[in-house]
Amino acid sequence: MSKESPPEKQAATWWQKRIGALIESRFVGWLANLPPISWVARSMARRLAQRELGTATSIAVGPKKHVEGVGLDATLQQIVYDVVTALGYAGAMVATYEQGDALPVRALYVDPDLATQEQILQWEQEISRYAAHPISVTNPQIARVYVYDERCKDNLSVRAFQADGAVVSDELYDLFTPIAPPASRPIVQGIQQAMGIEQVIAVPFFIETIIEGQIEREIVGNLFAAKQSKITIQDELILSAFGRQAAAAIESERRRLHIQVAQEIVFEMQYQLRDEEQVLQRIAEGIVVDLGYVGAMVATYESDDSLPVRAFHLDPHLASEETIHQWEQEVSKYTHEPISITDPSVARVFVYKSRYRNNLSVQAFKAGGIVISNDLYDLFTPIAPPVSKTVVKGIQQALGIQQVIAVPFFLETYAGAQHTREIVGNLFVATRSRKFSRGEIELLKAFSQQAAAGIRNARLYHQVEERRQVAQIFGKMAFSAAASVHALRNHIGAFQVHLNLIRSLPPEQRESMLAVSDKIIHRLDEATEILDHLHEPWRANLETLTDVNICIRRALGRLVQDKEKLQLSEGIVIHAVLKEELPSVKVTPDMLTEVFRVLIKNALEAIREKEGGGELQIESYVGANATVEVKISDTGVGLRPGDMSKIFELRWSTKAGAGMGFGLFWTREYVEGVGGEIRVESQWRKGTTFYVAIPIAIEQMMAKEED
Repeated sequence: MSKESPPEKQAATWWQKRIGALIESRFVGWLANLPPISWVARSMARRLAQRELGTATSIAVGPKKHVEGVGLDATLQQIVYDVVTALGYAGAMVATYEQGDALPVRALYVDPDLATQEQILQWEQEISRYAAHPISVTNPQIARVYVYDERCKDNLSVRAFQADGAVVSDELYDLFTPIAPPASRPIVQGIQQAMGIEQVIAVPFFIETIIEGQIEREIVGNLFAAKQSKITIQDELILSAFGRQAAAAIESERRRLHIQVAQEIVFEMQYQLRDEEQVLQRIAEGIVVDLGYVGAMVATYESDDSLPVRAFHLDPHLASEETIHQWEQEVSKYTHEPISITDPSVARVFVYKSRYRNNLSVQAFKAGGIVISNDLYDLFTPIAPPVSKTVVKGIQQALGIQQVIAVPFFLETYAGAQHTREIVGNLFVATRSRKFSRGEIELLKAFSQQAAAGIRNARLYHQVEERRQVAQIFGKMAFSAAASVHALRNHIGAFQVHLNLIRSLPPEQRESMLAVSDKIIHRLDEATEILDHLHEPWRANLETLTDVNICIRRALGRLVQDKEKLQLSEGIVIHAVLKEELPSVKVTPDMLTEVFRVLIKNALEAIREKEGGGELQIESYVGANATVEVKISDTGVGLRPGDMSKIFELRWSTKAGAGMGFGLFWTREYVEGVGGEIRVESQWRKGTTFYVAIPIAIEQMMAKEED
């Protein structure tokens, strides 16, 4: 029969276990490395042990225990383990503040002397009988509450979050409501009595950042502890220190995740993603998939002062592609034209048009900085008309979106001491949280700059690739031209030999032949000189003062047989309204003629493609900014919305297998090369209009000023 230990010895044994566990805990190890805390911590622990154990001068320490693994989960699990084993609590949990204003339980530890894992599972099953779904304190998808959900207002975790400080309760049930339904309250009270728990506490922990000289606190989670006695102020202070350790771990993990995701995107952009569309889509998907947001979009700033949506991604768990199309159709009922969030010709706003001034994208662009809204409609006005606002609000509620943010991104250039910042687009993100935290905003800024860098890299690659293709095409053209020149020179040589033979004929036969032969030889000499120039493409084509109208008429003459009526057999009517006495422009006449020939030819083909005839109208006039402008309009088939941004690209054509896709590309290059501008407007099935503006020759402008 064993003899019971005296009460003093039992107390000494209990305190020896607790103090030994406390000294061995990871928390104290972390704390002890912070001078001057190291000396204070060791001294306090030694004095406490001497005071409680009487004559004891040393503490027997058993093997050091730690939770296996690395990363945030392992750190949080170690914290709750230390709270229980080192401080003597019955149990501890950590919940982290996450997307959607949720507080899911991420770590749990219960004193195994009070409840085994099997007992916990039995309790969960017992409580589940009173709930519509299984209850699990270890599954974060179930063991979670929502900060701003009215049903969760009495939960201890939510109360601590809202109070911005520790909250103590005498009831364990307050920690699990409303996950455990009210009918299960007696069972939870029985569990509390079985474990001897007297009080529970929720201690929020924070990340502190300095923003513009001001310290801002961001709540990132709660630490919970259950104790078999009253919770004191000292308990709260110690648990707050553990909470700071959890906050530091969360901040470290957040930064690691941010760096990892950014590195992955940068790597893909540098080594895999060379297409601008792919880069933007990868960024939108990364924000949703890797960071857990509801949805993301990217819009780029285009030369026509528009911001079209170039990339879009929505969490597929929240809405399928079919659901998105249904929403688009629902909103389209209130407009004259279909609504599409994925078609950049529809999903686009214009920065300097007054009707778009309330759009979130335009607001961010003009502000040159971040703009946040609680209303999803602000992202789609005025594309989605005001009467559809209720529908958009319903979509926002269905997705659980609380806020949307527009983050403009820039390309920065340095020229000597000059620094310029050019806005190239906007990044949009939707969150289920009540508001974007400062940390999230800084992260999204970093992502937006990745978008800017990706666009820059993709455009540089595109330019290099385009130039390489141009070189290939010119190489083929040069080879073909050289071969043709060689053959033509042989023909000319044969003509010359033939004519020389004619000259050797008797006088009476030569007279009539030579009357025309001299003229033929002269023309052949001219042809030879022209071919010599063609054979040597490095020779410069001289720019001269040129009448634009003459070039237009020459281009028409090469394409239209009946120049007087300007009417074609296919039912195509051409109207030429050319303003006389236009100022001269300084260009190569043949080149400018070729520009108009390409545009007129494309217009005629577009009209023929539509069938049933049509009209082509050509106008010349003095334009703005000291230019001569030519407008070429047709009533042809027009361009599809998605083709508008591609028509000047190399090797692109609406007609499969027709030519090299070089004409419009060359036309734009030449016009811009002489300081001019070419732009296009088009409506599908209605027609296309090209505007060509060429600067008035400086000599002409100076002569006019002298007069």
